[in-house]
Amino acid sequence: MITMTFTLKNREKTLTTVSMEKCIEAFVSEYEEAENEIQSIRIDQTEDPNEYFIIAGKKSAKKWYDEIKKGVIK
Repeated sequence: MITMTFTLKNREKTLTTVSMEKCIEAFVSEYEEAENEIQSIRIDQTEDPNEYFIIAGKKSAKKWYDEIKKGVIK
């Protein structure tokens, strides 16, 4: 399982699914209007809480988000 926490302008949204792609699909389904507010994304593997990845910075986070959404990054 993968947990992705999206830091937006004034809030965070956390989604847990089987893959990054499914997390992005869920985010688009529920919060697509907030795509341009993404400030950072934290990706956690629920099997090991010590393993995580953070993409910070509005441009970098949006670029990663778009690449995951397109299926380039898996």
